[in-house]
Amino acid sequence: MNKSPPPATPPDSDTLGAYLDMPPDRRAAAKAHVALISATVRKCALDLPLSADVDDFRRVLTAEAKS
Repeated sequence: MNKSPPPATPPDSDTLGAYLDMPPDRRAAAKAHVALISATVRKCALDLPLSADVDDFRRVLTAEAKS
């Protein structure tokens, strides 16, 4: 199966989800939520060993979300 190459530059954050009909305040809240989740996932991924499986990741992610 041929995969298309990734784009040379990532899409601009203002164009992501631009097709969604959403008020500006909800769009800003959604972007803030995604940023928070992304930071939490990044921290969990850095804390876990390479041999961790999805259950380990889920456990650490849940603990981070509760703290």
